[in-house]
Amino acid sequence: MHHHPPSPSFSPFSPLSPLLLIDLDHTLVEREGGPDAWAPAFCAAHGLPPEDAPTVLALIRVDRSPAGFTRIAARYGLPRSGADLWEEHVAHEAARTHPIPGTPEALAALRAAGWPIAVVTNGHTDIQRAKLARTGLLPAVDAVCVSEEAGARKPSPAIFHLAAARLGRTLTPADWMVGNNPATDLRGAHATGLRSIWITPTPPPPHPPSHPTPTHTAPDTPTAATLLLALPQ
Repeated sequence: MHHHPPSPSFSPFSPLSPLLLIDLDHTLVEREGGPDAWAPAFCAAHGLPPEDAPTVLALIRVDRSPAGFTRIAARYGLPRSGADLWEEHVAHEAARTHPIPGTPEALAALRAAGWPIAVVTNGHTDIQRAKLARTGLLPAVDAVCVSEEAGARKPSPAIFHLAAARLGRTLTPADWMVGNNPATDLRGAHATGLRSIWITPTPPPPHPPSHPTPTHTAPDTPTAATLLLALPQ
């Protein structure tokens, strides 16, 4: 009997299974209220007048981090550390996030069919990971790549290649990117040589000439998963 040594590039996934890279916000999860809804809530929680919300928002837009909250605490004389206020902010952002209906089941079906899945998202590591944990989606994927810790942002191919590396693989033209943002998800997939599904309302809005044409469009991630599961293997 002839024994072959294990390949040094051993991966837990079959080399034949395509990879699925998928966006987070508006693709897997939605949040209650707009991106700025936390500022009025912050003012209410910390006894600041509501009219200070735009200033608080402007300060955090410049630096959404513990240091940014340290500056707010100093400006308003709040008896809390920036690190404490940051933790509160991360928890607040996670608490108003929920999975889009059908996405947990869609991810489970894809994984059961052998698809390795990595979330590829622009944003703050603490916030994006807290959203995944809070919504129960963290164990539903195999890897997570957040621009802050990855040191690259979509549409840069670097973040897509890093996500594949975290799955123990290198990207091929058989792999897929699913997301709702043409400027980051579609442009990034096109630049990286990936196939793509654009999550967009049906019928899709007019396609800006500056955005590459996706391989498919789908109104939501469960529909995209059905498309992927129907692919000939």
